[in-house]
Amino acid sequence: MMAYKTKSMLPKYLQEQKLSDTEIIYGYCKRIKNWPTSWEISKEDLTIGQAIMEQFKLFLINRIEKGRAKRTIKRYTDYLWVLGGELIRRVNEDDAERNLIVTDLILKYIDDDGGPYWHHGRDETEHAEYDSVCRQLFKFMTTSSS
Repeated sequence: MMAYKTKSMLPKYLQEQKLSDTEIIYGYCKRIKNWPTSWEISKEDLTIGQAIMEQFKLFLINRIEKGRAKRTIKRYTDYLWVLGGELIRRVNEDDAERNLIVTDLILKYIDDDGGPYWHHGRDETEHAEYDSVCRQLFKFMTTSSS
């Protein structure tokens, strides 16, 4: 469990409760636990999907600690779910990518420009929001790991 430096880093309604990171995330996105199954194309995808989800949870906890609004966090979860699906699609297109550690897999497809092409995005605005979340995840992953 991540230790919070101060109670004020969490939203007010969570400050009095002693919740695990997972419980905090479920308060924003109950369906996150089903993401690996929703992305699954083949059985091998579940392990990779679980690892991807764990990386996304670290990012979400960071955003919650930074005081992002619940609505903003929910928007992040929508686009992270999309990104996870696109990553699993890529793994199924190139089996060699199954051998990458999950951080390398994610960082292969996100950068300062955004994320991988989203096959089912409806319009330019939606693609721009998706890319914005991917850029934030990229920045989080590259500054947190150094």
